[in-house]
Amino acid sequence: FLFVHLSPMSASISVRSDGVGVISLNSPPVNSLGQKLKDSFCKEFPKLVSDPQVKAICVTGSGRFFSGGFDIAEFSVITAGGQEQYKDVLGEMLNMIDSCPKTTVAAVNGPALGGGFEVALACHYRVASDKAQVAFPEVTLGLLPGGQGSQRLPRLVPLEDAARMMLTGSNVKAEPAHKMGILDAITGEDVIEAAAKWALSKPPAPVSRRSVPAASISAVASGALDKALKQAQGQMPGAIAPESIVTCIKAACSSMSFEDGLKVEMQEFVKLLFSPQSIALRYLFFAERACAKVPGLNEKPGPLAKIGIVGAGLMGGGIAMSSAEAGMNVVLLDVSQQAVDKGVDVIKKNYARSVERKSKTQAQVDKILAAIVPSLAYSDLHDCDLVVEAVFENMKVKQDIFRKLDEVCKPGCILASNTSFLSIDEIASATKRPQDVIGCHFFSPANVMRLLENVRGSKSSPRTISTAMAFGAKIKKVTCLVGNCPGFVANRVMGKSGADWLLQNGALPHQVDAACEAFGMKMGPFRMADLVGLDLFGRERVQSKVAEPEKVVRDALYAAERFGQKNGKGFYRYDAKREWSRDPEAEEIIAKVWKNTGKATTSFSQEEIVETCYFPVINEGFKCLEEGIAIRPGDIDMCLVYGYNWPRLTGGPMHFASQVGLQKVKSSLEKLGQKPAKLLEECVAMGWTLESEALQARLERALSKL
Repeated sequence: FLFVHLSPMSASISVRSDGVGVISLNSPPVNSLGQKLKDSFCKEFPKLVSDPQVKAICVTGSGRFFSGGFDIAEFSVITAGGQEQYKDVLGEMLNMIDSCPKTTVAAVNGPALGGGFEVALACHYRVASDKAQVAFPEVTLGLLPGGQGSQRLPRLVPLEDAARMMLTGSNVKAEPAHKMGILDAITGEDVIEAAAKWALSKPPAPVSRRSVPAASISAVASGALDKALKQAQGQMPGAIAPESIVTCIKAACSSMSFEDGLKVEMQEFVKLLFSPQSIALRYLFFAERACAKVPGLNEKPGPLAKIGIVGAGLMGGGIAMSSAEAGMNVVLLDVSQQAVDKGVDVIKKNYARSVERKSKTQAQVDKILAAIVPSLAYSDLHDCDLVVEAVFENMKVKQDIFRKLDEVCKPGCILASNTSFLSIDEIASATKRPQDVIGCHFFSPANVMRLLENVRGSKSSPRTISTAMAFGAKIKKVTCLVGNCPGFVANRVMGKSGADWLLQNGALPHQVDAACEAFGMKMGPFRMADLVGLDLFGRERVQSKVAEPEKVVRDALYAAERFGQKNGKGFYRYDAKREWSRDPEAEEIIAKVWKNTGKATTSFSQEEIVETCYFPVINEGFKCLEEGIAIRPGDIDMCLVYGYNWPRLTGGPMHFASQVGLQKVKSSLEKLGQKPAKLLEECVAMGWTLESEALQARLERALSKL
């Protein structure tokens, strides 16, 4: 072998004793295709082509990845010149591989994703490890495979498979990829060895020169792509990428040449790359990774082998499922055998549905259920590493529980409350170890919703915070550290939504929900309220003696024992499958409140409903930043996207504010009679955007005062 030194973000070449040249992509940790790696590849590859001793060439990745795709961080660089000055990034590299006079084989040693998959498709053949997988995840970033992938894949696989991969972004493992025709061979042995043998036994066969299968052309003519597009648009309402993807696939399946198809692909790719939707989705990609990082937190987390959960209801059961699925042992405790049995029964029914849907095997379910041990005794929590209290929202009840936990739990055990709005400091005051207390606020249903807000108390130690963040990562939640205030971030800012104002002033729930869902919300505010449960806040308002069922719609519905999905009636009526419909009984209750308060049915435009609902949310987000409750604007967007299903295509409320303009938000708030947050006013006055360095420094000063 001839080896060349491997440097970061480079391509290295070597020549095997059998005459096969090997070029390796080296850009840890996933061999992302940045400009430097591309330039290095284009410098090194021709050396193998011109070397008379090299008979064929294998392309592979260093480490465990073939390539994770184009380096998303470089999008800001390649788009800096604007749409008209944008130049193709990977075309030179891909054409070099495709047109090589020597046989080229992709030795797919690990995941080949996005642009990495396109590099593999540019090779004449593909031999993969049996652990490899391929995917085009570009659609999740509002893009399409813009490195010739939309023209190459339809030449290798049936139309249905090509469309599904590009429209859903789903991963395909080695075996099914082989059956589809993406991979020519798979091996459980040395993938480079297998690829080299293949390369020496096959002539050059560029994918670009192959014809699209006749069956695919017929399927396009019969409308198969139109059906696939409609399905994709149903899964991603309002997204523009699916239509561009279908346009490219149609070009591949037409009478166009490969080169003309690439022109269509580039035109559609550039359109998407500069679209507000893709900009928003790329912003979220980085915001999600940033929110897991806590500035200045260097403490190592404690162990997370055994978890205790107090409360076997909907929330507690969901947390138990998430924890057990992550490989932790779980003690699920409640006050009575009946409550425990009911909670375990719900868990079993959930998993029975998983087996029925084939998302889990019975063996997997049995292993998970074996890890969940029901209990009635607090003493069973004595050796837990972390205990989550998940009972209803009552301070006295929670404090009583924490006193018991303080007595029985081992030193260093993290004591967490799943409260959605109560003070963590007040809960911690019931213990002799407030440094070990933190909020772990899950969203309902906890086993489905991806957000976890970890709420730092004034005395929460760095170890406690670090362990709670590690817990969130272990159970695969999008985990944000937030400050202690009523409602924390997600509930606090969404609590300022003007939806209830509209409800109190003549708009029916379905009208508001329809406008919000047209904006992009997966679920309008009143359907969401029914999912969470109207009894959570309703009970607290009654106990606090502030409920006014004659004047407040929510109080009136709670008084009528309309709790939402959990008992089949709330703002709407629900059937056995939890399908909703308008309910004359609910609307009669609403109309009665209107009559009592001198209101009547009023017509609002969609724009009025959206601005009334969500500009106050943005305003409250600025207040959270000003107070240090949220670390970054992106953290607020994470909390809303994953906690309330805020439409991803807008990037979250704070990014949405940037898109529409902070001046417009400020002016609209003033028209609604609301005072803009001081930080919002400051941003407008100073001409700051949410990305301004001056604003970042301003936020760091706010955090340093905590």
